[in-house]
Amino acid sequence: MRIRMRYGAPLALAAVAAVALVGIAMAAPNGNTSSVQGSGFNPTKLPQNTYKAGALITHTHGTYAHPGSAPQGGYTNRTELYFDNDGKLNTTAVPKCGKATISGNITMKQAMAQCATAKVGTGTAQALLGPSTVKACVLVFNGKPTTAGQPTDLIFTRFQVAVPSSINCADPANNQNGNTTVLLEGVVKPNPASLGPDFQGGKMLDVNNIPHTLPLSDFLVTTQHGSYISARCHDANKKLDIKGKFTYSDGQSDTVSSSKACTIG
Repeated sequence: MRIRMRYGAPLALAAVAAVALVGIAMAAPNGNTSSVQGSGFNPTKLPQNTYKAGALITHTHGTYAHPGSAPQGGYTNRTELYFDNDGKLNTTAVPKCGKATISGNITMKQAMAQCATAKVGTGTAQALLGPSTVKACVLVFNGKPTTAGQPTDLIFTRFQVAVPSSINCADPANNQNGNTTVLLEGVVKPNPASLGPDFQGGKMLDVNNIPHTLPLSDFLVTTQHGSYISARCHDANKKLDIKGKFTYSDGQSDTVSSSKACTIG
């Protein structure tokens, strides 16, 4: 899949695949595992040479071998998602939001008041609070480029840090639920040459410096905004591929790969 910068181009925790992807989790030496099972692009029937707009579903999941004990195994510190060259992201179609305008412990309502026109995705997340799980709502905004000119996505996550944890994510423009906000920035970069020809010319999303105070265990987001994300079914083998590398705070990592056939139509 080709994710081209039409000037702009971030993922959006993604930019890619065109069918339901089945993630293959591989354990790191510390026993942690990650997956992208449930990720995919809708619709699944795509043109061969032109691009069709749709919705990207991004689902990452992490299982920690030693929950509540970071020194023994570490928590996810960095997530790198690589997409093959049959997808395209057009960030010029959506206004951009400055990171500083939605920083701090603010509500979804406050974030939307600042950046509603830049919203490209919504979803849910979960994180660990000791042995317990806390729940969150996610908003994704088309971010302003870095100083180096790289496109970005702003991943705004509003948690209800309590046990038990429950949060309603409906109507974000008026939603004041939750008590803790985590803001992540994903940077879009060219894929490494080492990934091979199927990924050559594609893009990756690099989400670094993920805080360990609330270690993320599940992240499910749908990204869609007009022509913001589109895809085609162009490869000769009619397959769409995604790879993910998850690096933990102890320096170890594991890798996820998945592939699925697409159809032309």
